[in-house]
Amino acid sequence: MVDVTECFLEKAQSFLGEERRRVENYFCCGLQDFNPEPNHYDVVWIQWVIGHLTDEHLAEFLKRCQKGLRPNGIIVIKDNVAYEGVILDDVDSSVCRELSVLHDVIEKAGLKIIMEEKQENFPDEIYHVYTVAMR
Repeated sequence: MVDVTECFLEKAQSFLGEERRRVENYFCCGLQDFNPEPNHYDVVWIQWVIGHLTDEHLAEFLKRCQKGLRPNGIIVIKDNVAYEGVILDDVDSSVCRELSVLHDVIEKAGLKIIMEEKQENFPDEIYHVYTVAMR
């Protein structure tokens, strides 16, 4: 588990209770600085954090994640997707990318999308949520 805030990692451990043993490591750093152990993971799950990375940092992070995969491993992103373009959130300085922009970053990282799914039954007034699996 990776988070930039130590207290979030601590809260995650207490929230997980006995299941916390299933998490091998807790890393306190930004994703732009995280280097997964090579050939170590079957799945890298990235959820609701890519908006805090620039396109370049995200592409480089995905490349490093690819090196961290075991054979037949996958990377999964689940995140908000803008209806059009790239939208800046002035409150937390994150961005929400249009799906085609996310596709471009994934391609720049040298990954291929193997599955993509839009979250159903969300209100129309909020962003779409997509899950994208790649390798």
